Amino acid sequence: MSATQTGGGVEKRRVTVTQLLKSLVLNPAGDEVGRVADLIAKLTDGGYPPITGLKVSVEGQEVFVGREQIVKLQPGTVRLSTSTLDMTAFQRRPGEVLLAQDVLGRHLIDVVRGRIVQAHDLVLGMVDGEWRLLGVDRSPRAMLRRLFPRRRRPDLRRHVLLDWKDVQPFVGHVPTAKLLVPLQRLRRLHPAQIADLVEGASHDEGEEIMDAVEGDVELTADVFEELDEEHRAEFLRTRSNEEAARVLDRMAPDDAADLLNMLDQERRLPVLNLMAASQQLKLRKLLQYHPTTAGGMMSPDYVWVVRGATVEEAIEAIRTDDKTPHQLLSTVFVTEHDGKFVGSVAAVDLIRANRGRKVDELDKLVKMHVDASADLTEFSLLVSDYNLTAIAVTDHGDNLIGAISVDDLIGQLIPDDWRSRAEASAGD
Repeated sequence: MSATQTGGGVEKRRVTVTQLLKSLVLNPAGDEVGRVADLIAKLTDGGYPPITGLKVSVEGQEVFVGREQIVKLQPGTVRLSTSTLDMTAFQRRPGEVLLAQDVLGRHLIDVVRGRIVQAHDLVLGMVDGEWRLLGVDRSPRAMLRRLFPRRRRPDLRRHVLLDWKDVQPFVGHVPTAKLLVPLQRLRRLHPAQIADLVEGASHDEGEEIMDAVEGDVELTADVFEELDEEHRAEFLRTRSNEEAARVLDRMAPDDAADLLNMLDQERRLPVLNLMAASQQLKLRKLLQYHPTTAGGMMSPDYVWVVRGATVEEAIEAIRTDDKTPHQLLSTVFVTEHDGKFVGSVAAVDLIRANRGRKVDELDKLVKMHVDASADLTEFSLLVSDYNLTAIAVTDHGDNLIGAISVDDLIGQLIPDDWRSRAEASAGD
């Protein structure tokens, strides 16, 4: 497949898959020998996948034509260097994907922007002397070309194509592909973005994403925390008790408690018993409270110091903490030696204070707290009135037992349909 090339090894001329499908396949004499049924790519190559050949329909039989036999590839016409074709029935080879059958019209992951897109068309071009898959055309015009094929060459200059290096196809449905969504590509995304991908994908696509993520247990836990309730429950139902316990072990206790409650009644205790002893203890305490109360929403992990601790000691407590959710690291709580709540102070006020002062003597110390039985409205109003980023939760004896971050409150207050509204306004 020779062609005139420009700098960088990439030829300016490009062609799309929809323009090549059903194109005439001609021998050196110009006689028709068949029609293009599909194009074959080797996705395991990385970068821009090479086109390894064509699936050609010849008198009702589909055969393979290798790239070394192709002289010209253009919309409507493919010219070969040979008049003799191997009429062995076409069979996929390991790692090969059929672009029209397996990728065209299907979902892809835009791993740069963290979104699901649809491949309305696929763009090919010459790179270093061979045809390669360069990108995805997801424009409305491309969708029309796919639904109503025409032989005229498309004008690809009118819109920006999605570079193939920035996308990841779903090919779990291809038996011979032996490719799954690679974990290293997903790690570039925030867990909330991965959760959005799962929620925006089909069931099988979502499973493919989660199968990849599960190679990193901590990332899996982070993603589970961001999923909506429907998807959390769906994926937990398909996991064994051991797999569910491993995920819940890595999650923030309040989120893990919510998920544990989503399991069928007969699974809850077995899964809980498979978890680490420290996590079990935290969850058993949280499960005593209704999920909509302060006790049910609180985190049992928070940064605290006893009365008499200095500002420097409080800042060091934040620095060395490895358990508390990052949303709660903005506040340090103060207790008596017996655990009774004294007050709380924002980390920013600690940074501005004299390092030698005692935390409980600071003017910025907030003594407001809520009982574990308080409802959402009650402690939401307190957080708003006192401009808090976190609020202490106490038992009936005023002992500090947990904390709620403003992030948790926002998650509870946002209507269920807002995420779908935001996705709709953002477009595909």
